[in-house]
Amino acid sequence: MEKIEQFGKLLLELPPWLLLGLLLAGVIHVFISRHAVLRWLRKDNLASVSSSAALGIPLPLCSCSVVPVVAEMRHKGASRPACMSFLITTPETGVDSILITNALFGWVAAIVRPLVSFVTAVVAGLSAIGLLKKTPNEQPVADTTSACSKEDDCCEEESHDYLVPKEQDCHISLRQLRSATVNTFARFKARLVGWLGPKTVMTEPSSMPHEPREKVLTLGRIAKHVFRYGFVDIADDILTAMLIGIFLGALITFAVPEGIMDSGYAVWLQYPAMLLMGVPLYICASASTPIAAAWVLKGVSPGAALIFLMTGPATNTTTIAMILKQFGARFAAIYVSSVVVVTTLFGIALDVLIFMTGFEIFAVAGHEHEDINIVTWACVALFVTLLIWRSLDGALVRGWNEMFSNFRPALRGMRRARQ
Repeated sequence: MEKIEQFGKLLLELPPWLLLGLLLAGVIHVFISRHAVLRWLRKDNLASVSSSAALGIPLPLCSCSVVPVVAEMRHKGASRPACMSFLITTPETGVDSILITNALFGWVAAIVRPLVSFVTAVVAGLSAIGLLKKTPNEQPVADTTSACSKEDDCCEEESHDYLVPKEQDCHISLRQLRSATVNTFARFKARLVGWLGPKTVMTEPSSMPHEPREKVLTLGRIAKHVFRYGFVDIADDILTAMLIGIFLGALITFAVPEGIMDSGYAVWLQYPAMLLMGVPLYICASASTPIAAAWVLKGVSPGAALIFLMTGPATNTTTIAMILKQFGARFAAIYVSSVVVVTTLFGIALDVLIFMTGFEIFAVAGHEHEDINIVTWACVALFVTLLIWRSLDGALVRGWNEMFSNFRPALRGMRRARQ
């Protein structure tokens, strides 16, 4: 009964932060331009590596979906070290996973997680600068400054339909946001005149642009775009993995016996055990968090759990295969070794620091909580509604099929090895 109560409290902590993370993901997508980002990532230096690492921290992309994005970045002119640092921080963190980490482990862990990811990415990027060989075709011919042309639906010079597929880089500039605000109030004013009658409200000639109604940019259309990307596109990408992560967390909570880490040998074996579990496993940053919380409840140290949180989202067999194909063996070797070595050192250092200071980082489900308030229950209801809505649209089936497809290359390799 105590285990059920612990895991139930853990689950109740997830929805508010997950919903907020999805909302922020939509906001980031709409208000940050990909073309502007790429202008910062061209050089092989510390500034470029650090910028790409920082830019990857809030973006909620999984390890496999980020590889095509980085391939496009590379084609548009980003340097290979910058691409490597972006490859590390983007799947390891995200606004959703950071907020979920805060919910399950507290604010200290929510700061430590992106900090470790950032340092790992910078170390990997600097290693790439020194170890990757320059080639005659090092600089791609594509020019980022000319990427937005007259034919691009996302150019500011053209009239837009902002509800575009997520593959297109459609963002809202501050000038467009001001225009949308003016259009929204003008439309509201026109409706008010229609309701109250022209004799009641004195108005000036309408400032609404003479465009088809569906082409006029308003705050409602921007909000719809934010909502669609966060609560449809991103939600569809992570909900299946999140449910699997919750299931595995529950399995660990109920199946793993108490006191498993009491042995003296277990203290040091937990680090390679988390590495062996995290490196080949395909799991997103958000889904890895409840699993790590379940391990901490069973006695695994916060440092060992940190190793799983970092390696699980950043590395898996499919991602490594994709990186090998896109960037070569040397690039992949630097990528994997940097993630493994740096996160392991950070994990051990974190446990040593905790031992020396007496400070605790724990899974909040294992400690006393205040009573669950109405806001939390409202968020749980919204999350269940979102889950049912996306399930009826086939998102969970698509997510399952996509996740299973990520294991197919490894299964084919095993079959060939047997033959």
